[in-house]
Amino acid sequence: MTDHYADALRLHGMWLRGEEGGKRAVLHGADMRSADLRNADLRWDDLRNADLRGAKLHGADMRSADLYRANLRDADLRGADLRGTDLGGTDLYRADLRDADLRGANLIDADLRYADLSGADMRSAALNGANLGGANLTGTGVATMTIGRYTLGCTPDMLRIECQSHHHDDWRAFGDAEILAVDGRRALDWWRANRTIVFAIMDRCAASCAAK
Repeated sequence: MTDHYADALRLHGMWLRGEEGGKRAVLHGADMRSADLRNADLRWDDLRNADLRGAKLHGADMRSADLYRANLRDADLRGADLRGTDLGGTDLYRADLRDADLRGANLIDADLRYADLSGADMRSAALNGANLGGANLTGTGVATMTIGRYTLGCTPDMLRIECQSHHHDDWRAFGDAEILAVDGRRALDWWRANRTIVFAIMDRCAASCAAK
């Protein structure tokens, strides 16, 4: 990491603490490959499209940071606080996210193939379109599966079927009209045949997180 980026992060820390002369870091597109940012305070940092491949971010506080379409391949994010972080479209291929806090994070269209998410807290994380192929989801309460014609994505409190993502309680309360909005009559027929299984999946996802 260059002195320029190190200085920008120093000023960012001052800005977070409300100190005179501080300035929010705007580092979109920055080349920070293999940077050592362990336990760094990166809250509200602008890292859109930044290259953070192989970066050491173990224990970093990245709450509400903007990492839209950043490259975090092979990054070490163990125990990182990523609550509310924008990771939309981010490349997290083979990233180590063990025990990370991803509550409320935007992971829409993120590449999480072969990422290690074991023990991560993913309650209320948005996973629409995320690629979880080969990811380790042990203890996350997240499940992806195909039942008949539809693929489901389930977190401890949200369920996505096709492009419809709603809270577990909403799915349980939906009537025919709401299910028809998913994909017409064939969705309704599928729902009537499989909703007991779907409810069991939601219960399992919620229980997995509650057991932490």
